[in-house]
Amino acid sequence: MMNWSDKHSGRADLWYAPLAVFLLIYPALTVVKQGGASALLIAAGVLSLGAGVAVRRVLSGPATPYGADRLVRLTGWALCAPLVAVILSEAWHGQLRWNAFDAPARFLAAVPLFLLLRRAPLRWLRWADGSFAVAALAGLGVCLWAARDWGEGRMGSTFLNPIHFGDIALVLGVLSALSINWWRKDPLAVRLLKIGGLLAGLVASLLTGSRGGWVALPFILMLVVIMRGRDKPARWRVLVPAVAVLGVVALYIVSGTIRERIHMVWADLAQYGQGQKDTSVGIRLQIYQAALMLIPQHPIFGLGPGGFADSLQALVDAGRMTATAAQLGRGEAHNQLLAYTANFGLVGGLAIVAIHLVPGLLCWRCLKAPAAPMRRAALMGAVFALAFFVFGLTVEIFTLKMTASFYAAVIACLAGIASHTGPAAEAGTSSPTER
Repeated sequence: MMNWSDKHSGRADLWYAPLAVFLLIYPALTVVKQGGASALLIAAGVLSLGAGVAVRRVLSGPATPYGADRLVRLTGWALCAPLVAVILSEAWHGQLRWNAFDAPARFLAAVPLFLLLRRAPLRWLRWADGSFAVAALAGLGVCLWAARDWGEGRMGSTFLNPIHFGDIALVLGVLSALSINWWRKDPLAVRLLKIGGLLAGLVASLLTGSRGGWVALPFILMLVVIMRGRDKPARWRVLVPAVAVLGVVALYIVSGTIRERIHMVWADLAQYGQGQKDTSVGIRLQIYQAALMLIPQHPIFGLGPGGFADSLQALVDAGRMTATAAQLGRGEAHNQLLAYTANFGLVGGLAIVAIHLVPGLLCWRCLKAPAAPMRRAALMGAVFALAFFVFGLTVEIFTLKMTASFYAAVIACLAGIASHTGPAAEAGTSSPTER
């Protein structure tokens, strides 16, 4: 009798093999090659469409036995939501700005990739195993040997600023650690590689001085404890957070960079209270206040693409924000949710929430998946979605095509593996860490 793996070998492998290479190299290519993230995602999306037609597996196949099918469909629609929001806003305002479609197009390209990976033979998906560790190490390599100093000793790559670079490096390090024993019990060398990836991501983030990324760490820790601790003894649920807190305290004591960056926040807030608003934190607060003032003017479809930036001068003239804050606000709003809501209205804000929340809920549901590799991918996907949402509270994380591409591709891969429809027997029903 032909088993599930045999039925989808042969000519279908001609389509799946390039996707396996994509899973292996995509995260690293994001941090080392300008334009690589976008180009590779679009190529993978087109390839996934072709594979879906060729092997007829994108929309067919068995349902998930743990009730995730509705969330699978909603995830596909959620990735389309930013494009819909931009189209509706531009139609309402009767204007067309092609650059407004940059990020939404990347989310759209991830939909066929997500759907195909749910049906792909798991032997090809295993290629993702070491990709995050390699990428995190590559990110540290960029910081050490090919970095650009963006000012005040804050390091980034030649094409990616310290905030975005630091956020990506940090989440790569976290995913590297979570991928330990993902598909099997890793040999010692592989575990050391993945632990090295965690350390590399943390060090690279430290070198960038990106405080917004550091804010995500306690939320990530809480989510991991909640998701992994449900079947663990109470001692585990206490010990793991305690060790993590001690690690953070140790970093604060040892690292002058961390202490300086954190102390600057309190100093900026004190100056803001005294009327000196043109500090790093003060400028962000002014931009946030401006967005909250402008959103009620056009609540449904927003001010239109670029409308937020175009409206800031009026607030300066009215004495409601400083010229310095307005100048920087025209570059970015330093908050993805506020920026999309101001420009594209409530539909835009809901779209941004959806691309994080819906895949996150899918991954949460997939913790009930029958095979350990799928459950681990679910944990990684939920952590990734949460991390990027927190990143977006202090920076417009999707203003750059490469960061939008990176999020879209990684969440498509992790959610696709987590909601995989193959039988548990192919992946193994338990892992060494879950027995």
